[in-house]
Amino acid sequence: MRSGVAGVFALLTFRPDWRKHFDVSAEGVARSFSGVILALPAFFFLIVGVNYFYAENAAAYTADMRFTLVDAVISWARFWLLFPVVAAVVVMVMGLKDRFASWLVVHNWTVFVLVHVQALLLALYPAGLADPGAIGQAMTLYSLLRLFIHWRVAQGAMGLPPIMAAAAASIPLIIDRLILSVT
Repeated sequence: MRSGVAGVFALLTFRPDWRKHFDVSAEGVARSFSGVILALPAFFFLIVGVNYFYAENAAAYTADMRFTLVDAVISWARFWLLFPVVAAVVVMVMGLKDRFASWLVVHNWTVFVLVHVQALLLALYPAGLADPGAIGQAMTLYSLLRLFIHWRVAQGAMGLPPIMAAAAASIPLIIDRLILSVT
């Protein structure tokens, strides 16, 4: 776990040796999915933080915006199951099947990090360290940085030129948004 997280930060800071932190073998791919379990406590705090934020600011949000158990399960499934399926199709269409494992491993460890970052940001509100406006700004900044991070993961893991990496990275994100809009 520590190596994968270190690899994410090395990748995002454009360090040339970032690849040494990731095992892209079949075992490494399976191990990268350990984040599904290891990130559950952070995800729990993320859901609690979102619900607390909505409850404390009820005038600004509708009651149906809070996360139910079903919503949480769907979100968790989106985080960990949607990407492998969509990415497999993307690499097949692009003729890059040999780079799928690399993209998947790096992506999984990146999701692990992002869940923790999001939980940390949302923890600022109940801790009294940020007001609703600051949380809104922080989450907007997080959303923008998340786009860059997914681009960098695709670019680094698959060794693509910037525009192709942006296209590859955007497809799973667009499909995720489409799923969010119907659920």
